[in-house]
Amino acid sequence: MMSRFRPRTVGQPLPISICMFFGLAALLVLLPAPEVSAADYSLASRPDWLQPVALPPGEEHPAREGIRYRLVDTQVNLSAEQKERFYRVAMQPLNQQGLQQISSITLSFAPAYEELVIHDVSVLRDGKRFDRLESADIKLFQQEDELDKGLYAERWTAMLLLDDLRAGDTVEYSYTLRGSNPVLGDKAFGRELLAWGVPIERLYIGVLSPADQPLQLRVADGRDRPAVEIRQRSEGDRLRYFVDLRDPQPVRTEDGIPEWLSPFPTLQYSQYRDWREVNGWAHSLYRMPGELPPGFVELLAQLDGSEAQKAAAATQWIQSNIRYFGIEHGVNSHRPSAPGETFDRRFGDCKDKTVLLVSALRHLGIEARPALVSSVDNFYLDKRLPSPGNFDHVITTFKLDGKRFWVDPTDNSQSGTLGEMSLPDFNWALVVDGEHGGLTPIEAPLQSQRQARVEVKDTITLDANRKTATLEVTSRYTGWRAEEMRSYTGYRDRQTLEEEFLQYYSRYFPDMEVLEPVQITDEQAGNVLLMKERYRLGKVGDDSAGKKMLELVASNVVDTVRLPNSRQRRYPFRLPGELQIQQTLEIVAEKAGDIRWSEKDSSGEISNPWFEFSRDVQKSESKITVRYDYQSRQKAVSAADFPEYLQQINRIDDDLSYVVWLSPAAVSGEQRRNRARQLARDLLKRQRPAGGTP
Repeated sequence: MMSRFRPRTVGQPLPISICMFFGLAALLVLLPAPEVSAADYSLASRPDWLQPVALPPGEEHPAREGIRYRLVDTQVNLSAEQKERFYRVAMQPLNQQGLQQISSITLSFAPAYEELVIHDVSVLRDGKRFDRLESADIKLFQQEDELDKGLYAERWTAMLLLDDLRAGDTVEYSYTLRGSNPVLGDKAFGRELLAWGVPIERLYIGVLSPADQPLQLRVADGRDRPAVEIRQRSEGDRLRYFVDLRDPQPVRTEDGIPEWLSPFPTLQYSQYRDWREVNGWAHSLYRMPGELPPGFVELLAQLDGSEAQKAAAATQWIQSNIRYFGIEHGVNSHRPSAPGETFDRRFGDCKDKTVLLVSALRHLGIEARPALVSSVDNFYLDKRLPSPGNFDHVITTFKLDGKRFWVDPTDNSQSGTLGEMSLPDFNWALVVDGEHGGLTPIEAPLQSQRQARVEVKDTITLDANRKTATLEVTSRYTGWRAEEMRSYTGYRDRQTLEEEFLQYYSRYFPDMEVLEPVQITDEQAGNVLLMKERYRLGKVGDDSAGKKMLELVASNVVDTVRLPNSRQRRYPFRLPGELQIQQTLEIVAEKAGDIRWSEKDSSGEISNPWFEFSRDVQKSESKITVRYDYQSRQKAVSAADFPEYLQQINRIDDDLSYVVWLSPAAVSGEQRRNRARQLARDLLKRQRPAGGTP
């Protein structure tokens, strides 16, 4: 009855246990300190290249939100020696909750290549402007938001603590980030949000660019929104591109949106003319420096089998033996380490592990390449402007027998042959060869790489008293579901794992305890994971009106077809992809007659574009077996089709549980005698005359 996962997602960070977190912290202490500029900031007036943008009128505003965003003004200067990004916000707290949110302002920057320049902080109250920059308490501290994901980026935060703020004030601040990561080359690119999740009264985005340097601009993402006009104005030897929106429609997100789709519209700009230029930039970073160390060459020489077998073995060795950790500061954010360095230190990020794997495969005679991908918002990647900013991850691709394979060396949960290892499903990739002029769709060379199967059997064996029972659960996971379960169990100790499983089953059997430790068998040769669990049920079924009712639930299917809270949808709803679930529920009695009644098998087969479903019931005098078969067909259902999908789920809802009635619990001779005595007392009371004595 156990389903430990929601529908499949990709590109999520690997979970890191507390002990691993402290291991990373210790590693940071032991590593030599990177040479970075001292984290600091400067104060200066606003630059003269800005387009002045007026604050909208301070009209009365109903307190529908905690904060009223009056103005968001973002302007980028590409015509200076260093890229400059100016940011200005004017916001008004409407109540105490909003006041709490804006009592401090946080500005994040990377001192290795960015300079933080704070221009002004002011408060507008009763038509007057009060300067608060001079009195603001400014704190600088390092904050690594992604350390729990194995990434150290050397980012700092300036926090401005403001005093004497009141509901109804307008707080306005502005600052500039000057500089950009040198590893990104001499071509500028970026993207800015065209809407937030809350109302904004005026949103302005401007880009100032040299007239003799072509600049592409495009509105991307955010499906089914009003058209946005990108305007242009010539200013001498410069061109100013800008978008000026009044009350842009807020983005209302929904639960269950696929991770590969972004509901937020953006304005993209890029000096890259095409993907070939981006490929050239990436190729300059991913040239394979140095030779493989002798120890790794010796290890590769011990690999047996075909090229496909060697490729799988080399991939899985790097996945398992080179732990994931990245120092993402400065040029290290995009420039990989040498293969020998990664092998010797036994850790690296996606770039480092990919370069090591590419070098290993080439040593084995397999032509391999790095492939840049986006871990999220990647479905419409081919519709975006070419730029390095579209990618946040790198994997490995190679060809065997005319088929292109894709592997992710950071995924440490894979095993089996290439065909049994799941596909890193990021939709699109830029294969880094310095020549290719377009994106390559990530397609499975073998369909088995997209598929997964779960087989679960739950057996309830009733004791003679029909009050208590034993629950035994056997599970078999294959394909990407095995990899998810391998990752899930691998980052938990057995005690934690058993406690989580016990809490899950307690939804159906409140009175239960673990009989035996969970048994996990990892059949890595076939990418299969087996589990066995045994529990003691202290109470079976519910007593109602003289009947003992027991409800069996196909929990694996129930959890997989769980519906979102947002039923009136604007965006697609994520489905598991190609997943098969076979769940068998079995109740075994000691003798005939212990099972007094069971419902009929009223279900037929249901087939639609999104899934197939069937239920089969087999009965004997002392055993009932209910088998569920569910097969998901798609990765998502569109918003337009969701009402029909909802109807299809409602069709199977009643069949996801099965009810049996058990004979009343057996009683001992002493219990029968006590019941007889009590019955006799009750009869005597009824025969006694009112107010008299016998």
